[in-house]
Amino acid sequence: MKQLLLLVLFLGIALETSHAGEKDLYDFLWLDPDKKVFVLQNKIYPKDGSFYADIGYVMNVTNEFQDINGGGIKVGYYFAEEWAVEFNYLTYSSQNNTAYDSIKAVAGTEPFIRRPLSNASIFAIWSPFYGKINTFNKIFYFDWYFGVGTGQFTTESNLDSVVDPSLPNQFKTETYTPVQFKTGVKVHLKKNLHLGVEFLNTNFQAGSAKNPKNKSMKQSNDLIFSLGVSF
Repeated sequence: MKQLLLLVLFLGIALETSHAGEKDLYDFLWLDPDKKVFVLQNKIYPKDGSFYADIGYVMNVTNEFQDINGGGIKVGYYFAEEWAVEFNYLTYSSQNNTAYDSIKAVAGTEPFIRRPLSNASIFAIWSPFYGKINTFNKIFYFDWYFGVGTGQFTTESNLDSVVDPSLPNQFKTETYTPVQFKTGVKVHLKKNLHLGVEFLNTNFQAGSAKNPKNKSMKQSNDLIFSLGVSF
């Protein structure tokens, strides 16, 4: 939850300083009502026709009984200044957390767990906002983007053994075709080097311990911190 609040705060600050395009329109009260002023801001880091590649650290913030993190890689191409196509692959590792230990000690039973193994996706990326931040007497330029995509989301769960206590606790692999949404900010350190923070929302239909045969919409949410190059 702390990570989500920090991301929302960061994106809020970014929105205050963002620019929606090459031309921004300002109204000045001291001018005649029918007069407007256009301000032109040149982009220091244009994206049209550029490739990029990022490596990242992944934190899954959805699972109640597992501490889940991992790594990711993505590559993309901007075929227009605001539009790109992107390929993304994430891999995860999991371990039991204190909530799991507590319920196991108190109830003496295995909780239902569905944990991600990998996430391979293709995204359409829209980058409508850009801006700059002056901090420590240095100007940093950034892009704020949104994405929608799909792919293959692979998980494992102990659904069968939780539903039937006579079975030993075991995990089975599951594969889903998700609908995914994401948003992120890319901060340019140099012309070809950038840092990124991203929130990824993966939606899929799956059974649960209460209704194992009736599939309903589930979510898996990730925070991704990355370092990348563009060329």
